Amino acid sequence: MYYILKILSWFISFFPLKFLHFISGNLTRLIFFFLPSKRKNIYENYKHILTVKNGKIPSDKDIKDIMSKNFYNYGMFCVEFLYINKMIKEIKSVPQISGGRGIEIIKKARENGKGLIIATLHFSNWDIAGITAAGNFASFCKVWAIVDDLGGGYSKFVQEQRKIYGMNVILPNKNLKDAYKALQNNDALCVLVDRPLPLNDKTGVFVNFLGKKAYVASAAARLALKYGSNIILGYLMRDNDWFYGVTSDIINYTLSGDYEKDVQIITQAIFNEAEKVILQFPDQWYCFKKIWMD
Repeated sequence: MYYILKILSWFISFFPLKFLHFISGNLTRLIFFFLPSKRKNIYENYKHILTVKNGKIPSDKDIKDIMSKNFYNYGMFCVEFLYINKMIKEIKSVPQISGGRGIEIIKKARENGKGLIIATLHFSNWDIAGITAAGNFASFCKVWAIVDDLGGGYSKFVQEQRKIYGMNVILPNKNLKDAYKALQNNDALCVLVDRPLPLNDKTGVFVNFLGKKAYVASAAARLALKYGSNIILGYLMRDNDWFYGVTSDIINYTLSGDYEKDVQIITQAIFNEAEKVILQFPDQWYCFKKIWMD
């Protein structure tokens, strides 16, 4: 698989990106047509998101229209990872952090010397989001990211691509201790937070997410409590065929002194920020699992 992906990455570099977006976007739409269980999850997710966003239950057409956009965007994301070397070569720069305050917020969040946790989402293109962070922070701190180990040649290819652009990869089943070292060294640690968990996973917590209960991962909160690290929400916005990074302000919350309750409080504060982004750009958020409780 590793060499297949290397060859595919080389092969598609001869084609214009817009053409690849068209092919991959429409192919992804077709693939999801044959995945009825995932389509059902996505349909219900968007039914709720649009209800909250617009203040009324959406029509079947409205839901299917945004699903179609979402599948197309996901296809774009998939092909962009294979195309990233040419994209960056053509632009001659990694994406920049939008606005004058982004880097200032990052630096301020690290002033306590306890590291920075960047809570992030399966949104737009999270691989290039990590590359954006690494490129923009290179002069003052390292950037680490906790990622899933998908195994085999695919995982080798993905991790290799990330490392090329300065991402330090942490695989939970291999080098999780590096996450602790990163915060102790006052580095930045990226953690995906929007993954729903099964109820038998005791590391999860309930949050109120867009008005309904969801049971989600709490790693970012637990790390913040352990090391006293500040948290921001960071993500990448699509701008035609390129991107720019966006950061929230430092996320504030008031702790209770009870550990498990505080994990919930911090996770809730993160999701309060996340839902603002998802409501504004719902077609850019990729959640193909059922996230809300009935």
